[in-house]
Amino acid sequence: MSVKRIEEIKAMLQQQGKVMVNDLSQQFRVSTVSIRKDLASLEKQGLAVRFYGGAQKVELHQKGQPQTHDFYQNSQRQALAEKACEEIEEGDCIFLGSGRTCCILARKLGRFHHLTVVTNNITALQDLLHRVSKVYLIGGEVTSTDEITLFSSWEQPQAFTESIYVNKAFTSISGIDMKAGLTVNSIISTYVFRHIPTMAHQWILMADHSKYDRIAIYPVAELNKLHTVISNNFPSLYADYFRQHQIRMVLTNN
Repeated sequence: MSVKRIEEIKAMLQQQGKVMVNDLSQQFRVSTVSIRKDLASLEKQGLAVRFYGGAQKVELHQKGQPQTHDFYQNSQRQALAEKACEEIEEGDCIFLGSGRTCCILARKLGRFHHLTVVTNNITALQDLLHRVSKVYLIGGEVTSTDEITLFSSWEQPQAFTESIYVNKAFTSISGIDMKAGLTVNSIISTYVFRHIPTMAHQWILMADHSKYDRIAIYPVAELNKLHTVISNNFPSLYADYFRQHQIRMVLTNN
């Protein structure tokens, strides 16, 4: 990893606001793998946010104290959550995972009159109690990966998950990769995620374009465990895989 190259990429991000992997690969005459590692390093430093094919700089307001309610206004997550609502039917029993997109989805569930929700999403709990007929909270250790949203899990969730079965499980994810599969940033998250294929008839994933070709530290499942993926973009490599494995693709309007 070239320190000089990273510094130059950092300067380009500040000037242009966005950089693309292929462009940087040609400019510096190195592989796209090397560039992705550079961008991952900048992301760890809090200077960039990666998306499929590139990265954008972190705006000044993002570096300060997190604003708890700002994420509810995110149009991209709003679109993902709205499409997720279209997958829900009256009378469903669903699992709602942790994270910001799932918090937004929780606020949209008031349109249903007969819905049961099983969740480990503590941040969304208050919204669910006011909008859903029945709510079951998975207990255990409480943690956060973004200092904004809270979730719970225990090391042996089968004690809970073996006694329930839901129609559909709705989750977001930290990373999607062809080799690594679905990955998350918290080991506590893995305890629940790894049981979703056995506790849900359908696993519906909400993921924007920034999650593709991204690997978080803890693997939780292979891509073929998914039933449906809701996204604002489907890179051709992943679209081909999803079609081959009969995984539904739902495209948002955002």
